[in-house]
This record gives sequence, C-alpha cells and structure tokens, in this order.
Amino acid sequence: MMKNALVAACLLVMCLCALTAQAQQSTATLSGRVYDPNGAVIPATQITVRQKETGIQRETRTNDEGLYVVTNLAAGEYEVEVQAPNFASAKYVKIVLQVGQTVTLDVKLQVGGIAVDEQLIGEENPINTNSAVVDNVISTREIENLPLNGRNFLELALLVPGNSPAPNFDPTKTNTVVISSAGQLGRGGNITIDGADNNDDTVGGMLQNISQDAVQEFQIATNRFSAELGRSGSSVVNIVTKAGTNTFHGSASAYFRDRRLQALPATFDRSSAPQPPFDREQYAFTLGGPIKRGKAWFFGSFEYRNQDGAALVGARDTATRTIRRTFAPAPLDDLLGSLRGDVLASAENQLYFRYSIEREMDVAPSTLDRSIGSASQRQTGRNNYHSFLVNWTHEFSARVLNNFNFSINNFFDRIVPVTPGPQLTFPSLQDGASFRVPQQTSQRRVQFSDTLNMLSGNHTLRFGADVQRVNANFNLGVFQQGRVELVQDFPDFDHNSDGRVDDNDLLFAVTLRSGVPDRQLVLNDNNNTYLAFFAQDDWRVTPRLTLNLGLRYELDTNVKNISRKDELNPLIVPFLHGTRSRDTNNFGPRVGFNWSTADAHTSIHGGYGIYYDRVTLEIISLERGLDGRALPIEVRAGNVFFIDPMTGRFPPFAPNIQNPFTGFILPGAGAAGINIIDNNLQNPMVQQMNVGVQRDLPAHLVIRADYLHNFGTHFIIGRSIGTVFNPVVGGPDTVKNLESSVNTKYDGMLLSLEKRFSKGYQFRASYTLSKAFNYANDDQIPFSNGPINPQNLRLEYGPTPNDQRHRFAFSGLLDLPAGFRLAPLWTIASGVPMDILLPDGSSRIPQLQRNAGGRLFHNGAQLNQFLRQVNAGGGVNGQLLPLVPDDARFNGNFNSLDLRVTRPFKFGERARLEPIVEVFNVFNVTNVLGVSNRNYSGFSNVLGSQDFGRPVTTAGGVFGSGGPRAFQFAARFTF
Repeated sequence: MMKNALVAACLLVMCLCALTAQAQQSTATLSGRVYDPNGAVIPATQITVRQKETGIQRETRTNDEGLYVVTNLAAGEYEVEVQAPNFASAKYVKIVLQVGQTVTLDVKLQVGGIAVDEQLIGEENPINTNSAVVDNVISTREIENLPLNGRNFLELALLVPGNSPAPNFDPTKTNTVVISSAGQLGRGGNITIDGADNNDDTVGGMLQNISQDAVQEFQIATNRFSAELGRSGSSVVNIVTKAGTNTFHGSASAYFRDRRLQALPATFDRSSAPQPPFDREQYAFTLGGPIKRGKAWFFGSFEYRNQDGAALVGARDTATRTIRRTFAPAPLDDLLGSLRGDVLASAENQLYFRYSIEREMDVAPSTLDRSIGSASQRQTGRNNYHSFLVNWTHEFSARVLNNFNFSINNFFDRIVPVTPGPQLTFPSLQDGASFRVPQQTSQRRVQFSDTLNMLSGNHTLRFGADVQRVNANFNLGVFQQGRVELVQDFPDFDHNSDGRVDDNDLLFAVTLRSGVPDRQLVLNDNNNTYLAFFAQDDWRVTPRLTLNLGLRYELDTNVKNISRKDELNPLIVPFLHGTRSRDTNNFGPRVGFNWSTADAHTSIHGGYGIYYDRVTLEIISLERGLDGRALPIEVRAGNVFFIDPMTGRFPPFAPNIQNPFTGFILPGAGAAGINIIDNNLQNPMVQQMNVGVQRDLPAHLVIRADYLHNFGTHFIIGRSIGTVFNPVVGGPDTVKNLESSVNTKYDGMLLSLEKRFSKGYQFRASYTLSKAFNYANDDQIPFSNGPINPQNLRLEYGPTPNDQRHRFAFSGLLDLPAGFRLAPLWTIASGVPMDILLPDGSSRIPQLQRNAGGRLFHNGAQLNQFLRQVNAGGGVNGQLLPLVPDDARFNGNFNSLDLRVTRPFKFGERARLEPIVEVFNVFNVTNVLGVSNRNYSGFSNVLGSQDFGRPVTTAGGVFGSGGPRAFQFAARFTF
C-alpha cells in the first residue's frame, strides 16, 4: 500500500507540473517589494522587465503584500520599469542578472509626477539576501579574458573556494578535467548545460565539453543548494550557453604553442633521448544574430584543437639499474560544435533549441597504479558525443510560469592499448599494456524535466520533477592480457641458473588474468530510470528575512541490478541477505535562512540539507562481469613460490617473465573475485550544514565567509566476506560485497573577496582551509584491493588522496596604460598526502592509516623510526620492511602564476582585433603532483623502490595547469 501511495503521489506531482521537471536552474530571478514614501506596500503595481539584447519583455504586478517575482529570466542585462497609479514611475536602465541568482530590487515610488531613476542595481549591490546556497558565478568578462590553460570551462570551478583538482579515476577520463568539491572525489557532482544533465552515468565525471567561447556564464553551487537540484552529494555546476541577439555578433580566434616556447618538466631526465616535438593549435569561431528581429535568433560555435602532445613516461635502464624519465608521443584532436536557436513564439511562449557535438581522438597514459608508467602504458582513445535540447517556457499568468526541458545525449568511447602484452607492475614503474584495456562503453540518455513557478503571498513556490532514462553498454577486454605483480625493479641473482643475471631472473609474486583470455566481456542493457520530485518554498517572512524550505525525492530503479537479480551466480546466494529492492527512502529535506541588514549590505545565512549522490552503472558491470563465470580471474602463483630457500634458485618449470601465467591457482589473493551488490546498498547520502556571512564593502568589494560541515554516509566500498570454490577457475574465489557501509567527512572554512569591475580593474580571491576524510582512495567503485581488515573498516579511515589543507586562488583583470590589459591567475596550495605501500605494492602498511605520508610523517627519518618499530615486532607477515632515505619527501606544495596580456585595436564601433600573449607558470615553479588515486602526491610511494620519496611526475604534465613554464600566442577578432 505504501508503494502504491508513493506511485500515486508521484503521478499527482507530474500532473500538477504538466510534464516532468527541471533538474537545474539555468536562469535568473528578479524579485522585490514596492513601497510608498511612508514605507507602506503598494499592491497592483505594474513591473515591466525587458531584456536589452533581444527586446523580450515580461510583465507582472505586485500582490497584496507588494511583492513581485519574475522567474526564468535569461542571464544578461535588463531594463525595469515600475508604474503605479498616482505615483511617479521609476525606471532602472541597467540591471545585471546572473545564472542561478536571485536579484532583489525593492522600489520606493514618489507621489505624483514622472521620475526616472537610473541605477546600476545588478552590480552595485550583489549581496545574496534570498538563500543559504554557497555558490559563485563566473561572468562572461572573466571567461573571455582569463588565461585558462586547457580552455575547458570546468577549470573555472578552481577559482571558487571549496574546489580543487581530483585524481584520475577511470581509463575513459584521462583527458577530462576532474573537480573535487567539498571533499568529495571526481565521480560525484552534477554538471548541467542549459539545464540538461551532462554527466557520465556509466563511470562518473563530466561528459561533453563546450567551447569556452560559447559559455555565457558559469555557476558552481559548492554546497547547500535548493531542492530544485539533485543527483549530487557535493556540488552542482551550471553552464549557460550564449544566445543570439538583435545584432549580428561573432568572433574568430587562434592559439599557438610549441616546444620552443616552453620549459621541460623538472622530473624529465635530460640525459635521456631528445624530447619529441610537441605543439598545440586551437581555432575557435562563433556567430550569432537575429533570424527575425525581436522574434527569433541563432548562435553557433566551433572549436578545433590539434595537439602533438607528449606524456612523461619511465623506462627501465638495465645497464645502470635506474628508471629514466623520458617522453612518449601523446597526440590529440578534438572538435567541438554547438548551434542554438531561440524563438519568441508569442508573448506567453518562448522556446530554444541547442545541438552540440564533440569528436575526440587521443593517445594518453592509461590509468596508473604506480607513480609513473612506461611508453607502452599508453592507450588510444576515440570519444564521440552529441546532445540535443529543447526548452519551452509558458506563462500562464503574471504569477504562474512553467518551464519544460527535453534533452537527448549520446556518447561512445573506445580505448585500446598502443602495444600488446601483459601489464608488468614493477615497484617503481607500470610497464607493458594496461590490464584495463581494451574497453568500450556507450551511453544514451533521454531526459524530460519541468518546473512550475508560482507566487502566492510572500511565498515563491516551485514544484517539479525530473525523469531520465539511461541505457549503457560495456564491451570490456579487461584482464585479457593479464597482469604480473613484480617485487623488484631489476634482477639481483641468477635465480634460473642459466649463468647470467637478466630479466628472466625477475621475481614476481602473483599473476592475474582472465580465465577466458580470448573472449571479451560484453555487457549490454545496463539500464536505469531516474525519477525526482521536488517542492521549494522561498518564503520572504519579512523584507529582511527569507526562509528556504524544500523537499526533494529521488529514486533509481535499477542501479542495484534488480532487473537481472535472477541471473546471479548460485554460488553467492548464501552471501546475500534480505530481499533486493529499490532504495525508496531518498527524501532530502532542506532548510535555510538568509537575514540581511536594513541597508541590504550585510547578510547572514545558514542551513541544513540532505543530498544523495548518483550510483554509477559501473556497479552493475562489476556484479555482472565479475560473477565468477562471465570473467573468471585466475590468480596464479609467481616464481617466488618456487624458490628454494637454501639456494635461492627456482626449478626449470617455475613461471618466468617470458611465460608468467603457469603457476598454480591461489585463493583469489589480490583478485577482484566474485563481486555481489549488497541487497541493502543505498545511494550515498551527505548531510550538508553551513553558516556564513556576506558583506558589501565600499569600492565595489564583497567579502564572504562560509563554514561548511559535510557528513556522508552509505558510501560504497568492496569488502571481502568469504571464499567459495569456483569450478570455472578450478579453485577458491573470494566473494566481495559491494556495500554502503563507509562514511566521508569534510570541514572547511571558505573565504572570498571579490572586486567588481570598476575604474578599470576587478579581481576575485579565494582561500580554503579544510580537512577531508573518507574510507577509500576512490569513491564508489571498489575495483582495486579492498580493506586491510574486512572485519574492521575503521582501519581504512584517513585523509582523502587529494586532501589539500590550504588552497588560495587569485584572478583578475586590469586595464593598463596605452590600451593594454593584464589578466593574472595565481594558485597556491599545500601538498596532498601520500599512501605508503608495501614492497610488492599490493596495499599500504597494515599498521598505518591510509595516506599517512605528509600527515603522520613529514620526512623519511620520521617514517624510519616507525618502520624500525614494525620490524622489531616481526615486520609484516614475517617480512622485514626496508628503510627509506632520511630525506625522503611525501609531497610538495603547488604554486603557479599564469598571465595574459592583450592590446585590443578597435575598428569602427563594434569590430576589435586583440593580439594575446599568455604565459603559464611564469616563474617555472616545480609542482610535483600525480594523476592516480593510488598515489596522487607525485612522489614514489612503494617501499623498497629505488625512487621512494623522490618526485616522479609534475602537475599538468607537459601542457596542463601547474606544468612547466609555457608561452602561448593568440589573436582574437570580435564584432
């Protein structure tokens, strides 16, 4: 009966909303009250809001409380006229509305006569007096002028406090910007473009890129967003694309870099072979204008990037017994296109359409378990994306408005290794071909969304729902070529008795390979339907106090593989407890307040809310693919099991590096085993709490401080719960339970100071002081080794791999004499922690917390003191741990200053040619950082490795942010 009642309630909401509802607010709102000279409200006052660039006009009237609200306004500049009988009219000639923001415009009318009041309201008082959301908006001026190293819109999130880069988590995301918000890692978060979902439901992260020149505004709600938004336990990013106007406008730009204009990474071995040539060329074009003035408009963008890149790789030098750092080619070609059309069908109906496409081909390093990979640890990838969106806004009356979205997006991704062969996992190097490739994934999403906006008394009400159908397919060649776990970088003894010491004497612990290496794993129809319903009330209790009251409900129908639960391997049925059903209790209440002073120059805000993360469909692929039948993993003994303890030699029949997969089967040691989804698995839930203050200061300054406390529960981890005899592999197999049993915690103080553009300059500065903890170096996908002690998950609690205690970012624009303009972007951050791994690299030291380097220990001498204590107690599993150099380091700080210098030349009233010079990492600071979630610090972290505690990779590689100093020349023509 409860389920029937829930379905009935859902249907009722859908009927009330006409269709289904908007998942992301991609517009702005204008609200306020109208008063007479004595402070009494004036009802029935006419409010006319007109967008300057298109002439689109909206009208409403104040209610009995003198309140008006105009919702669903496109970001941009507006004129507002206020008229009431027997009062002088007031006209505001420039009000700037930004995406996702509510601007409060309270008006005091004078009696009689005609008056025109010209004010810059939108920028003169930017204090948020309406909600408790912790967010920031990056304006068009900043997007067009800041020196973004990769020209990727998601990099703008790093200008905002509470956000930092995250390590790579999947082979399909090697060239994707990954953002960590409020302590969560890169799989989570919600990214939308014009209100449409732009997330990869198969593995997580962003889906499609949009040309920087097509982005009008960028909003990131880092915390405490309203009930309209969901599918994220951390942040929501909202991109609004540019639209056409009543005048033709466009741009053409070109950007050029090559190796003669930049330095080399500090970790590159200058004695190695000459570095390969690398260069980058990017071309971008936009054009927009009227189809019919005042009625229909278009805007199109095109961008192409050709990059002859290079990846920093390692190579074993057997003569010198060292790992050299060299380069390997990593070319990339990327094409971005977008076309948008807007139509004013009638005074009550507006529509817009957008089609976007991306085609990318690249060669890039594979996902790494070690600090660095060899040239053979690269992969060739092909990514195709396209999306279509239609939006319809209908105005039922001046106080009731409905917004409907329909979108489709498809993507296809295929990656293959550049060379065949098994993965050779050395302590200091990952060699051979990655065991994770080849693989192919595809996803098709159909989304309907609708929001009904109403004004009732002092209440601004929104009701809505969101329906998404996602179909995903996996074609995986994982473990086909296998993986060999070596225990030494170079041989040190003639173990095979052939009279010489060479790679045939290398020792390895185990091998992992598919039991059917000639067959790929094909998993089709990993489908899920997502449903969400919300109600939001922004109640203006008094002119100075607003309460934000919301409730959101979310439901995934099949992320627990319910549709195929009858296909589970009978071997694991005894390990399943209870009944597998959908997680139906995902109710997210949200309560917030915002109190402002009488002059509206100070606001105090805070609140509490419950938010649910999406569960990626890769969870289904683990249960279907690693079920002991479809992809049986054979874990076999390496040659260390065959060594004669007296002579140190192994017999001729022992496996060797040339023929490693001949040892006897082991009981799943280090293998993925048989994965099962716990019947009680739930969507990860995060409780977000915040309190903050915002103050408008003289000289166009705004200062803001927010304290955040986030506590996440029901996050997913893989825990070994037993062993079964698997006849498919002819031996025991570990059963791993994918369960919602671990937590996350984040505490952060977010500070920002923003100077709005005036007197020829503007800037924004942000500082974050934070701590982030969780139970795994990867969130949600427990594909690597599990907990040290499956019966005591508390031992896994530690800092996240990208936990930066301090992070500072500064960006600005400055008009210089002689028409020059300077745009700096400066980032400083403290080091991230480092996991300290056992000599075989299988896991961390059992007696240590995760990521202890740089947190519990700050240098090698401190670690050695601990290692001596461990060895005095018998070591680990009877093996003594090697000591490390006393000066070994665990992390390094980040410091990078990027600059752009331009000198525009005007031609007539509207045309402008702008030469551009950019320099990234001006002072060529060495920023050591990794890419892997197993070791994000960039320092070698395997005990016994010759490089332990030494820098291995630098931030940004060759072209990325924080990488070696690089110059770029460009030119941009706009009209």
